[in-house]
This record gives sequence, C-alpha cells and structure tokens, in this order.
Amino acid sequence: MSKAHHGGNGNGHGNGNGQLDGRVDFSKIRTTLSIPDLIDVQRRSYERFLQMNLLPDERVNHGLQAVFTSIFPFSDFRETCSLDFVKYSIGDWQCKCGELRGLEYLRMTCTNCGAKIMTDHPHEETVTCTVCGVVNKNRVTKCDICGNPVDLQLKYSIADCQERGMSFAVPLKVTFRLFVYDKDPETGMRMMRDAKEEEVYFGEIPLMSDNGTFIINGTERVIVSQLHRSPGVFFTKENPRAFLAKIIPYRGSWVEFEYDQKDVLSVRIDRKRKFPGTVFLRALGLESNESILRQFYSAVGLRPEGKGKFTLTVPSKVLEQERLKDRQTRGRREQYSLFAGITLTKDLVARLEKDGSHDFHARLADLDRAFFVADVVDLNTGEVVLEANELVPEDIEERLAGRETTPLEVFFPDWEVSGAIISNTLTKDPTSNAKEALIEIYRRMRPGDPPTLESARSLFYGMFFDAKRYDFSRVANSRATPPSAPALSSPTSASCRRSGIRGRVPVPASRSDRGDEHRAAWCRRSCSRCAAACPLHGRDAPS
Repeated sequence: MSKAHHGGNGNGHGNGNGQLDGRVDFSKIRTTLSIPDLIDVQRRSYERFLQMNLLPDERVNHGLQAVFTSIFPFSDFRETCSLDFVKYSIGDWQCKCGELRGLEYLRMTCTNCGAKIMTDHPHEETVTCTVCGVVNKNRVTKCDICGNPVDLQLKYSIADCQERGMSFAVPLKVTFRLFVYDKDPETGMRMMRDAKEEEVYFGEIPLMSDNGTFIINGTERVIVSQLHRSPGVFFTKENPRAFLAKIIPYRGSWVEFEYDQKDVLSVRIDRKRKFPGTVFLRALGLESNESILRQFYSAVGLRPEGKGKFTLTVPSKVLEQERLKDRQTRGRREQYSLFAGITLTKDLVARLEKDGSHDFHARLADLDRAFFVADVVDLNTGEVVLEANELVPEDIEERLAGRETTPLEVFFPDWEVSGAIISNTLTKDPTSNAKEALIEIYRRMRPGDPPTLESARSLFYGMFFDAKRYDFSRVANSRATPPSAPALSSPTSASCRRSGIRGRVPVPASRSDRGDEHRAAWCRRSCSRCAAACPLHGRDAPS
C-alpha cells in the first residue's frame, strides 16, 4: 500500500531545506505502474470540452461545439425564421496593446511539410510540428507596437479573484446567423428575404486552475464526478424464464425488449404499453415476414423428390450457429448434430466450407418442425400457395403437384440458437407492413389521439431518427452500432434481439426547398467553411 508522507529521506524526515523528497513506499509488493496524475486528467478533459485555443474550422464535434451543433439550427412554428449557429469564441485573445486580435496570429507554417502549427506557448523559442515532427523556430507574429504576441488576456488573476470575491472566468461570445423567409401559402415554398449575422455575448465560462479547481465568487471549488448508467445495450435476467434487454440512449426514448414463458418477444417504448417486437422491426424497415425471418434464422433449401422424399440444401451458415453453441458451452465437438437427422462429420464440415452448401436427403417425418422462410407463390397464377412462417404441411406434395412455384426455403427453430421466439412473435403480430406498424405504435404511444399515417411517421421519426431528440452517444455507438450513426438503427435492435434471445434502415430522405438552396448559397458567399460542410444546408425530415 502506497502512502503519501511529508518526509523525504525514508525515515519520515525532510532533507533539511524544507523541501519534500517525494513519496515514501511502505508496500511489500512492488508496483509496476505509477499512479497517474489525476489532476492532469481533469485539466485535459476540460480543455477538450472548451477547445478555446482552436479556430472554428479546427474544432471537432465534441464538448461545447457538439452542444451548439446539436441544438441549432431551429426555426419558428411557421418556419418563416431560422436561427443558425456559426461559431463561438472564449476569452479575449489579443496582444497587450490590443492591436492584434484573434487566434489567427498564433498559427505558423512548418518549414518542412507546410502544415499549420498551433503555438500553445507563444513565448517559447521552438515549436514541434505535430505532422512531421520537425522542430521549427517559433515565428509567431508579434505586435509592432508593444512587441508581444497574442495571448489570453485575463482581467483578474486567481489570487485577485479570491481576494475580491469574484469568479475566475472569461466571456463566451457566440456568432449566430438569422434567416428570414417569405413562404408561399399555396405551394409552401420558401424564399429567403433577409439574412443577418451577429456576435452575441452569451455569458461567462469559468476557467480551471492548475490544481483542477474553479474559483467561484472567491471560493475554490472542485467538480465531483457522479456515476450514472452509461448509454448502450444492457441485458438482465428477471426470473428463470424471463429476460430483459434495454437500449438506453444518451438522450431520447428508452426501448425495452422482453419475452415471457410463452416465448413471445415484446417491446416497450418509454415504459408504455407493450406490443409485439416484430411490429418495431417493421417500423424500422423490415416490412415482410420473410425479411424478419432471414435476419434471425438460417434458410435451408427444400426440393421435393416424390414419394415422401426431399432434398435439403444446407448452407455453410449453419456452421456459425454450431460454433456459437460451442462458445456458449466452452467446448469443442468433433461432429455437429443438425436438424432433420443430419450429422456433420469433419469431412462434411470441410466440404461445406469449401463448396458453400451441401445436399442431404430427408423424409417428410424429418420436416415435422420446419417452417417456410418465404411465401411460396405460383408463378403462373400469382397465388400464394404456402405463406412464410407456416409449418410444412403433411400434404405438401399434393399442394405443389403440377405447379411452377418459387424456390422453397425452410428453417428449423428448434435447432436455432434463438429458438422459436421470433416465429411465435410473428404469429401474434397484427400488422403486415411498415404503415400498419407505424399506426400500431402510434396507438400505443398516444392512445387518445386518432392515428394517421403522417402523424405516426412523424412521431416515430422524431423518437429515433431526429438527432436533436435522439442521441446514442459515442460510447453507446462503439458498443452496438457504427460510430458514425447517431440514432437507433435496425442492426442495433436486431443485434440486441439476437443476443438477448439466444439490417438496414431506410432513413427518411432529406427534404429541401428553394429557401434552403438560397440559404446554402448565402452561406458559401459568407464563410468558406460552410461551402465544404455546413449543417445549415438542409436537415432530415420524415418523408
């Protein structure tokens, strides 16, 4: 155990000049890692949050920058005015006489690679390039009048703030851009009438001292971190036969998946009334029963041979399920027992991996618990002979006799890792497409309002696809979704279901009008950075 001591020579005494020699270690086990500087962690975290010494085009979408970009732009109810965020500045960066102003004077060009170098300490003699690593002579611009470079000018020091009972802070100024539109009452098209840009004093931002503390009204204070549930996907076991999965965003609606003793998957949004989980999948884009079944089950080709004999075309995908079972049991089997009495030996496994599929013979009795993956349609008449998620009937040969149908594919839920949960849920599902699913969700979320397709789509889009209302955060994205996806996606919910019980989402297209085009053109004329990527040029809306 390490202990900080006020002595310095190992005996608990100083070195004679009043200074401390360091930390005295009384532990018997030697430590391999030194204790990190926890105060430096706080300081660097606060610096990343503010990004006060960076130019607007150098800032990343993190911290205070992410706060402004997530809120703006917003418009009034009639969409005749729009207020957009442009940039912000923290503190007064100028020389002592005030002739030079701005962070632009703290940038220089590397003599080796030509990259732009940021001089954090303008009074140092050399600056190292972060791109090529070459040490450059500090050629930061200095004022011709006072001879000093640009630096952060503080009205009061820390000692002065403690003595005067003031806060150690700097001003925060934000530049906004206001657009005013004329809206055609007949067509709804917008034409930009006026645009105005102005810098607004937003308030005071406290600065952190070298000790990791803040000076508020002359008193030294510190931020105490609090624990809270991190965003992401969580799985819990409620009882021996009930499991629960939660998708918790950083901001937005909670989604809970649960299934009971009847092996039916249910979904709750914001602790409201539950509904079948496949309804939620249909609303996310997996409309048909076939698309849902293919997400969770391995499709096996089926070909009747006559006289109660069939040929099963087993794909190599079944090996993933068997190896997953080995990982769950922490064992390794020499051969795999599949469905319909099929057993895979080492030779068959190697052949299946090489060819991608293999044919096996089966009888009608072996298809006792087999279900169809897709609808079997008569190509001549268009009649649906057998529906998806329907049990293989005993008279299948008679029903298919003399018909030219689509290929037959089946799945075996009793063999699958996920079991028959999705199949049972589809049986309880009252919807058949995305429109009916959206209306069903609207009824559960707004039981007193009459449902319409437009209102249901707007409600669902606002809950899960509007970045202003739903944010999965970077931490949760690294757990469940690609890091660039801010909102909930079908792969997220499908992966949650696959993990808990053992896609792709057509995001609504952005709707742009003439007003947005004029606004984008005005942005390109006003600032160069908006021409490359500007969140003001358009925003997603429900189609």
